[in-house]
Amino acid sequence: MDYWRLVLRRAVRETVKDTKRHTWAAMVVLVGPVLASGVLWLLLGYALPDSAVWARMIAAAVPLLLMPIALVMRLAAVPAALHCEAAERIAELEQQLTDLESTRARDRATLMRFYSDAQPILDRGFEMAPIDLAGFISEIEIWISSTATWIAEHMGEAALSRFTDRSG
Repeated sequence: MDYWRLVLRRAVRETVKDTKRHTWAAMVVLVGPVLASGVLWLLLGYALPDSAVWARMIAAAVPLLLMPIALVMRLAAVPAALHCEAAERIAELEQQLTDLESTRARDRATLMRFYSDAQPILDRGFEMAPIDLAGFISEIEIWISSTATWIAEHMGEAALSRFTDRSG
């Protein structure tokens, strides 16, 4: 029920939009069949005998069928348009999902690189000379700084505060 209500609403909305855009064309579509029907009625009144009133009525009614036919054609076109719009929206969402997944994969790879860069630092023993200790601390600070900068730029402040949290 909701689908057909959507189809009818869309057909009416497009008809109103077309009418606003092309006023004379709408007048021709609405007034033209009525005028053609009246003219046929008059002309056939002169051409046919009075006993053929049914033939006059049928011939005069044919132009009036253009309006329901036009409405049916518009209603028939709406589901295809809805499907096309839905397909475009799905393609757009799939592209966004692909972009998001590639961003996540790139972020995951960068975080793995940071982790692998930290591994040699973590694997060192603590028995080192004081001269080596200063270089060791400098190396750790450089790694923390570059990692924190990247996390702040790509993952946000919440991830940065979690990274820099020393509580446990």
